[in-house]
Amino acid sequence: MLNNLKTVLKGCVVAGVIGVTGLAQAHPVWILPSEFSLSTEKDKGEWITVDVSASHNYFGADKSVALDNFFVLAPDGDRSPIASYFKGQRRSVFDHFIDQSGTYKIEGKRPTFYFTSYKSGKRDTPKRMFANKEEAKSRLPKNARDVSTLLIDLKTVSYITNNAPTDDVLATKGKGLELKPLTHPNDIVVGEEVEFVMLLDGKPVADVEAEVTPGGTKYRSERGAIEIKTAADGKITFTPEQAGPWLFGADLKTPVDSPLADYQLSIRFMSFEVLPE
Repeated sequence: MLNNLKTVLKGCVVAGVIGVTGLAQAHPVWILPSEFSLSTEKDKGEWITVDVSASHNYFGADKSVALDNFFVLAPDGDRSPIASYFKGQRRSVFDHFIDQSGTYKIEGKRPTFYFTSYKSGKRDTPKRMFANKEEAKSRLPKNARDVSTLLIDLKTVSYITNNAPTDDVLATKGKGLELKPLTHPNDIVVGEEVEFVMLLDGKPVADVEAEVTPGGTKYRSERGAIEIKTAADGKITFTPEQAGPWLFGADLKTPVDSPLADYQLSIRFMSFEVLPE
């Protein structure tokens, strides 16, 4: 999955750098609400609880995540930070009161950071450090070669619908790498085609590598991932054959004009529920 990546979020677990590019792969960061869809009476609401973790075992908690940069966007556009949450060793948890009809968005962003890779020594040993280009200059050995710095930008999102689904929170901003669901994420059903589109600065982007995987990977010998690329119009289509929570992941490496990095690595995750027929 996500062939451009081989590192974890800073603050989780750092994996080895591979190949001449020194690129990294991240632990997927997933959001798992206790309910993706619910129905409440008028003027009444319902509490949900939400787990957040970083793990390759999809929806099996492994590494907790700070939620200071997470927020909930309500159907009426009200944006609420996660004011109170529990951060354990393996997962983070918060509760939220759902009282509006329509679709809510939960979104989290990891503060951007820099990752410099290089080779050194007689054996061209791949090495890496968490540093931007300016910081790396004083730390690189004299014989450092193939030096490259990535700016890592990671976001994760999920959606919850109360009563009927709405589209307001699905709107994109036209900046950076964005996932726009064309099939509503709370209206995905086993055996029915799903369509998303990937946008870069508001325009469809082709050849973005992506993967969609059903949860419960620890209980299967095969992960059951569907690997796909965006078409010329930026669209991704797939047909899920298993009910339950799924995780979408995609990444894109682009050059940047910056004194601090050579490339930006944008990583996007979205958790969603597939309903039975």
